[in-house]
Amino acid sequence: MVRGLDKDTLRQQWISLNKDWYSIYQWKPTSRVGYTEWIAEWIAESFAVVCLVKDGLRDRTFRTWDHSGQSELQTGIEQFTEKRYVRAIFNLRQMPPLGKIIDYEVPLKETRDAKHGDIDLLCLVSGAILCVEAKNPFECESILKAILQAFVYTSLAAIRHDQFLADFELPPTLLLTPAIMIGKEAGSQLQWGKYPHLGKLVRMLNTELAKSDAGAIRFFIIDNDKSEMKSCLTTVKQPNGDQVIFANGFMPNVVEWTNPYDRTTKNTATR
Repeated sequence: MVRGLDKDTLRQQWISLNKDWYSIYQWKPTSRVGYTEWIAEWIAESFAVVCLVKDGLRDRTFRTWDHSGQSELQTGIEQFTEKRYVRAIFNLRQMPPLGKIIDYEVPLKETRDAKHGDIDLLCLVSGAILCVEAKNPFECESILKAILQAFVYTSLAAIRHDQFLADFELPPTLLLTPAIMIGKEAGSQLQWGKYPHLGKLVRMLNTELAKSDAGAIRFFIIDNDKSEMKSCLTTVKQPNGDQVIFANGFMPNVVEWTNPYDRTTKNTATR
C-alpha cells in the first residue's frame, strides 16, 4: 500500500509545479481521490495564472483515416483495458446517450514532443460534438484528472473549431463539449456537497469553456456490474487486424449524470 502525503508536503509539491494544465493533470497526486479537494482548492486559487499550452497543436487533419476499431493485441482479449473498451464502443457506431460515435483516439499533437494527448471518443449528439475522456470503469481514481483532461482537450480543439469539425465532415454550428465517462465507483465523487472545492472548480472551468464558445462539461456513468464486464470483449478477424467488439450481445449501460448542485450550468445545443 502506497503511503499518502500529508497536506503540507503535497502543498509544497504543488507550489513547485509548473502552472499549466498539462503539468497539473499529469501530476500523479491529481489521480488520487484522497487529494481531490486539496488540489481542486489550490487550482481554483491559482486559476488566473494557469495557462493552456498551445504549442504543437495540430495543423494537419485531426482525422486518422485508417481507424476501424482494430487493435494489435499484446495480451489476451480477456484482459480489459481502457483502449480496447473505447474501440469496442466505436465499433458499435451508435450508443445512447452518447449518440453517433464518430472516431476514437483523435490526435491533437502536431509533433511528438507537444504536450497534448488524444481525445478518447468523439461523439455526435443533439447538436453537440462530445470530446469524451473515458476512464477504465474498473478503476476508482480521482475524477479530477479526467475533468482536467476533458477541459484541456476540448479547449485545444476549440482553437481550431471550424477546421476540427470540417475534418470529420461535420457542420461548424456544432458545439464542442467536453465529457467524461467513468465507472460507478468514480461516479460517486459527483457530489458537490461532499466535494465543494471540486464543484467550484468545475464551475470555473465551465465559465472558461464558454469564453471559447464550448459547452459545459458533461458526465456519463457506466452502470454495468463489473462481473458482467469482465468478459465483455472479444475480437473478429478483419483484413487490417483484430477488430475489438462486445461479446454475446453485451451493451454498455451508460447514463448521463444530471448535476443537482449547479443550476447555473447549462449546455447549449448550438454554437
